Amino acid sequence: MDISLRTQQLNSLFSYDKKAHLEESRLEIIPFRFTQTIGASEINEFQKGLATTEFCSVTDDHIQENKTFNYTIFAPSGKEKRDKAIILLHGLNERTWEKYLTWAEYLAGSTGKPVILFPIAFHMNRTPGSWCNPRMVLPWVNRRKQEIDNLENSTFANVTLSSRLSGNPLRFYASGRESVYNLWQLVHEIKSG
Repeated sequence: MDISLRTQQLNSLFSYDKKAHLEESRLEIIPFRFTQTIGASEINEFQKGLATTEFCSVTDDHIQENKTFNYTIFAPSGKEKRDKAIILLHGLNERTWEKYLTWAEYLAGSTGKPVILFPIAFHMNRTPGSWCNPRMVLPWVNRRKQEIDNLENSTFANVTLSSRLSGNPLRFYASGRESVYNLWQLVHEIKSG
């Protein structure tokens, strides 16, 4: 099958809120809810001290979309319990799982293991919706291009992350640490059943 066509098909079925059945590959896409608990107080305290940006007037510790969110699992159909899984992360500045969906389907189908698509801090569905809305963010793209000489590659997809990191580079560390805590919690929750 053509990879771009399959990507479109999977993208049309993918949801953070509803289970989907992939009949031809005998897989299911299952959403799960995650609420940050491990390391939450440490991360919140650290985030309180980070400066806000003009497009986001609240401190990072008040961005609830980053604290409680859905993640998805591509799993072989059926109720069989599995003792192994693959955790699939993404790159920086990613806003959708679209290009990872065929990977997840292939990995789950070829290994028989569930594939967990888990978003790192302040990416994918872990940000306010306005951060992904080109109409809302475009004025900030234009402003950033005026403020920084020779800036050519600022787009609505990366302006929020870039502006926030420029405002306080410690965000890179804080988000990384938060993501590690989240993965630790995820693995703990999976092992606990």
